[in-house]
Amino acid sequence: MANTARFIRHLLPRASRPPNNRAPRWWAELLLVGMLYAVYETTRGLQRGWDASADGNGRSIQRWENAVHMAPEQSLNQVLHQLPVLAVAAAYFYATLHYVVTPAVLIWLYRRHPAHYRGARTWLATVTLAALVAYWRFPTTPPRLLSDGDIHDIVADVEHWGWWSGETSAPQGLGSLVNEYAAMPSLHVGWAVWSGWLLFRHSRQKTLRGCGLAYPVLTTLVVVATGNHYLADAVAGALLIVLFGSLTGLVHNVRVRPPGTSTGSAERSARSGARRVRPDRPDPHP
Repeated sequence: MANTARFIRHLLPRASRPPNNRAPRWWAELLLVGMLYAVYETTRGLQRGWDASADGNGRSIQRWENAVHMAPEQSLNQVLHQLPVLAVAAAYFYATLHYVVTPAVLIWLYRRHPAHYRGARTWLATVTLAALVAYWRFPTTPPRLLSDGDIHDIVADVEHWGWWSGETSAPQGLGSLVNEYAAMPSLHVGWAVWSGWLLFRHSRQKTLRGCGLAYPVLTTLVVVATGNHYLADAVAGALLIVLFGSLTGLVHNVRVRPPGTSTGSAERSARSGARRVRPDRPDPHP
């Protein structure tokens, strides 16, 4: 277990510490969010005429999952369909936490851990942009929308118990603002892995650290069981987070390393510097 934790720490960045430990100005962050939303709206506006290609991509994912015996969507979906109480809980989880937890973690980092905020924000933004490009180039119909599939649309089935619309997880009347073919990769899972890792890495409370570990796992189960994503979508979302997290960490190491110094020599210099600042021991032979 300890070796696994060390391996994950090497893969994911420590939310790189910039030279300036102060968080950036709040209005600049709002501007960045606005730019990301504008890009999302652009890709969503291009979805007209995607139906045929999106259906084909969805079926291709299904065939691949069946070939490698990794297709739990229908089994999990049937469990939720037969347990209405669990279905309502899963629908609330899917339609709510995705839009609450991620900004909450961002605000928490901004206020409590400003030295780590910039790296985490950049990590999240680059992953989101990469996913939006993937939605544009590889539109994918989710399992719940395939006409010949046996997957129930759980969120739509229990819409009378919640605030979301029947067509998407968006509020009533705002369904047109959501890209129905944004399935591969799953940003639900990607953002959950990002949020969970940061909570686990930076929180000192065991409860929050435990929530950080559980949140991505529960999110994966929910998005697959409700028919909104294939398991392959969830795996792709998690791998995208790990990939861009590793790149963010590498870029940070290059930025903070002195010119002409390798990573190993930089670490050795830091250790030797730490030894030099120790109080000198008395000379046994004055």
